[in-house]
Amino acid sequence: MNTYQDKQLRHPGRLPALLLTLLAACTQLSTLAYSSDADFSSILGPTLLAILLTIVPSALIGLTLGPELGLGAPLLIDLILGKAGSARELIRHTRIAAGTGLAVGVLMLLLSLLIRANAPTDSPELGFRGITGGLLVSLNAAVVEEIWTRLGLMTLLVWSALRLLGKEHPSPQLLWPIIVLSAIAFALLHLPQLASTGAATATTVSATLVGNTVVGTLFGWLYWRYSLIAAMIGHLSVDLVLHVFTAMI
Repeated sequence: MNTYQDKQLRHPGRLPALLLTLLAACTQLSTLAYSSDADFSSILGPTLLAILLTIVPSALIGLTLGPELGLGAPLLIDLILGKAGSARELIRHTRIAAGTGLAVGVLMLLLSLLIRANAPTDSPELGFRGITGGLLVSLNAAVVEEIWTRLGLMTLLVWSALRLLGKEHPSPQLLWPIIVLSAIAFALLHLPQLASTGAATATTVSATLVGNTVVGTLFGWLYWRYSLIAAMIGHLSVDLVLHVFTAMI
């Protein structure tokens, strides 16, 4: 074993945390630079500070507490270490996550079309960000929101529940309520954005909560049964349907 691998095995969370933080910073800054009219220098500092206060703690929580729970980011660590079979696992996780994500994304799109009749007349059209804007928003949400709600929040809730119950290993009976609870928190995160567009009605708020709870449950399941990468790919696949495909038609 070389020195690099030895260091990573002794401190497995350091490099993955750095990579996740850099990825979150890149996607967040790219999205803001494209969509904001403000000078880039004026958003750089606040954005990096927000990432420091949210992404870094979430990543460290998940990467520190996750391994003993069967969570965290083992596939990412295996890829960094060049572990045999990790590339094959990445392909398998990608196929499963992308397939389920695209299917659920189509269902969410149909739900969105059904509620359009009850949305305010000045609500943004589907795909209003355009192809590039939709792609950037999709990438940013897939990275940032999965680090927050799955790697950070979900892992912390599972760890806390085990400590409260005096158990060592999470069971499906324990994990499913936490997956749903994390999905509800994920859904609530989308309400301020909905309100900012002026589209917050009883119908749209209800649809946002239900729809995001459903997809959030999917992402939680992918994180639990497969990997953080799978959760991110599933999230990206759903959002590509909602934000990019709708801009193309």
